[in-house]
Amino acid sequence: MSSQPRRLFALLIGVAVLAAACSSDSSGEEAIDSETTATTVADEPDESIETTESVATTDSTEPVEEEAADATGCAAVEPGLGRITSEAGGPIQGAQVYVPTSFAGTPLPAVINWHGLGSDGPQQAQFSDYEALAELEGFIVVHPTGVPAPGDTRNSWELIQLDVPGRDDVALANDIMDRMIADFCVDETRIYSTGMSNGGFFTSRLVCDLADRIAAGVSVAGLSHPEECEPSRPVPFMAFHGTNDLVVPFAGGASSLLDAEADADTIDFFTQVMPDEFAEFAADFGCDPEPAVSDVGIETIRYDYSGCEDDVPLVFFEVTEGGHTWPSSPLGPFVIDSLGYTTEDVDATADGWAFMSQFSLDS
Repeated sequence: MSSQPRRLFALLIGVAVLAAACSSDSSGEEAIDSETTATTVADEPDESIETTESVATTDSTEPVEEEAADATGCAAVEPGLGRITSEAGGPIQGAQVYVPTSFAGTPLPAVINWHGLGSDGPQQAQFSDYEALAELEGFIVVHPTGVPAPGDTRNSWELIQLDVPGRDDVALANDIMDRMIADFCVDETRIYSTGMSNGGFFTSRLVCDLADRIAAGVSVAGLSHPEECEPSRPVPFMAFHGTNDLVVPFAGGASSLLDAEADADTIDFFTQVMPDEFAEFAADFGCDPEPAVSDVGIETIRYDYSGCEDDVPLVFFEVTEGGHTWPSSPLGPFVIDSLGYTTEDVDATADGWAFMSQFSLDS
């Protein structure tokens, strides 16, 4: 599918973010450290989140009232932007929900799209262009916004290796799924997870911890297979990573996020080698140890694992000289100085959805 209609849609709803990316006075290093698509947004996290969500809601249809959806289920769901608020994981956290105009009262599949460190849900929606694809393909997409860890100012998701006391983002993810099913008429057998950077790491955590709830997953610019990872079933899984990613180094090493005050656990976290972490999932699922290798376009290499339990596919894309970016993002040209090169050989949104949408928990 051509990405041009999606790009036009995203450019219309994301004018504010584009303007911020173009006019930012921040240095490239500051933008990388914040892992945000609009470098000015990271400077004042609390105010920027409110502003971005306001722009996204104003430029779209009226939000769906949660109370009405709670009362009557599918019959009360209306197309456009809605919202979920949850405190299941400890802190109160919110999520932006997009229901396509084709919604006709029957359950739809849904994608949860987790943002990167220092970003938020509406920014991730614009960076990935997922709401435009949801409109064209007829599925629901959810963009949660995390909260900062203690001692930090950047929104984040909790990872196994970087545990946050008093917080449980897996419980949050479970609650968001429950609310999507109950309040937004989502098909519980077709819930998918994707995410960028910290959100990509979190998606891989959900493959480990919530394999019984997500039908498939796609991680972009970040994934991890910790020792504690024991998926309850083989999960179809895809990942994208650039070899010139300075934030999450492809082959492990010093991240641009690290500073002199970084603790040993954080330093160790970035020693993970991305293709090796993905291969550990393949080992969990009993796949053949050597993947089939093929070229995609002129700068992307595809690794397909076969022979896996239940015939689930595992696919890893290596983007030569790719940065800390979302392949084919409409904002790619605007973040090249801060986050690096964005390939158009593959599309982490369209290709990710095409991959995940093949699968359901009952098939």
